[in-house]
Amino acid sequence: MESANMFKRIAYYMNPKRMDPKMVKLWTFWIGFNIVLFAVPRNMVEGTLWILIPLAGLFVYALVTKDVMQSLLMGTFSMYILWYKTGAVGGFFDDCLVSLSDVENIEMYMSFFLCGGIIIALKRSGATHSFTNFITTRFGKKEKMILASSGIYAGLMSVDDYVSALTSGAAFSPLIDAIKKPRLALAYVVRTFSICVSEMLPFGAWGYFVIFQIADSESVGSRAEATQLFVQSIPFMFYAIVACVIAFLFAVGLFPKIGPMKKAYQLADEGVQMGALEDGSEEEEEDFDENDARKQHISIWNLLLPMITIVVALLATGLDCFLAFGITAIVMGILYVLQGIFTIGEYVQCIVDGFVDMMDMVIILMIGYAMQEVMYAMGMEAFVESVCQAIPIVSLLPVLIFVFFSCSEYLYSLNYTLYQIAIPVLLVVLPHVGANVPLCLGALISAGLFGANACVVSDLGIISARACRVKVYDQYITSQPYFVIAAVVSAVLYLVAGFLFA
Repeated sequence: MESANMFKRIAYYMNPKRMDPKMVKLWTFWIGFNIVLFAVPRNMVEGTLWILIPLAGLFVYALVTKDVMQSLLMGTFSMYILWYKTGAVGGFFDDCLVSLSDVENIEMYMSFFLCGGIIIALKRSGATHSFTNFITTRFGKKEKMILASSGIYAGLMSVDDYVSALTSGAAFSPLIDAIKKPRLALAYVVRTFSICVSEMLPFGAWGYFVIFQIADSESVGSRAEATQLFVQSIPFMFYAIVACVIAFLFAVGLFPKIGPMKKAYQLADEGVQMGALEDGSEEEEEDFDENDARKQHISIWNLLLPMITIVVALLATGLDCFLAFGITAIVMGILYVLQGIFTIGEYVQCIVDGFVDMMDMVIILMIGYAMQEVMYAMGMEAFVESVCQAIPIVSLLPVLIFVFFSCSEYLYSLNYTLYQIAIPVLLVVLPHVGANVPLCLGALISAGLFGANACVVSDLGIISARACRVKVYDQYITSQPYFVIAAVVSAVLYLVAGFLFA
């Protein structure tokens, strides 16, 4: 198009004949979908199933475009159209400000930025290269050993699931590259262990948060009572247990490669990394200069000491990720500069580049938190309560809680917000209907874990994909069969347990 006339350009580029037919159909659906949402009265939306309808549209959009950022933005805005109508734009930006002004959110964003800098410094220093050489020299290039070790490492580091996923991906992706196996396999194992083990630890980030929500319920008298109830629910976190077992069996070669994961292995045998990043960030993988004299003979402790520092700092600061990563960044800077690996300027540049590398992930999380705000406004809490009270047979409560919230979390993973909304409500409702509280609590927690694992726009999925240097959507499709199998097995277990432990 050679014309500078704005109207001619619009007419030219918006002509459906020049567009991808798939996108024409998607946008026809999407415009009609949002018109329907706009027409639904607010009094029909509040506290009803309508709250989840925009998530279904988001899911369709994500499947067609395979673009997480675009899908999340469009799906979020649909939710604002449903609730705020003509005030959708103002409502969205108001909630973005709420998200950005929340101290905990700011600390989380800054934690990701600092962790991005730490990861780049580990790569550019040669620390991850040294780790790769150390493992391959002693254990050979054995896929089973590497994948199993990554799962064990992720589990041990899962005092915080974000820390676990980010550091596991950074440490083990060079090993996977060295043996020419798909990073998507690593992303699946790391994602599973980092989130599921973290949830089962009372002192882990997720466990600590759930205990806090239990204690916040009107029916629970103290933090000690809440901790006891959480511990009682651990054996009933069936999804966490089953998912970890399947992931470990996959890692050691006892569970088959199925669906898209099988294709990822076939492509890897041909020298192609399925889902490899193509946005320029993949170049960071090659940023280590083996010919730089300062980066020769780098000790493996240059990777281990920062990892140890993160864990110690997390425990010492009461799981304050921002402070723990800040302390680690300082320790790493001193360690690397004193060894002559970096100048101060070079190390600072690593941190700055890490901020840039994590920017897209932080934007996705920010949009997600805005969506959570509008879901609160639409009465998600009242909706959860009505769902629980509508189940007629008490023994069916565990399986129905797991299935229902697994479906809602699959469309859009609320993660912490699901527990924040549902746990205080359930702990009041469940004793009144005579349900097994630890079993039902385990079912709700498992539903949240399934969403964190299986949802295409899950924050942990985004983090593990970034850490393993793969596209979020490709990680989503290759891991799905394993997560769904774990969910089906878990549902059966909840059905049986509902009648055995009623």
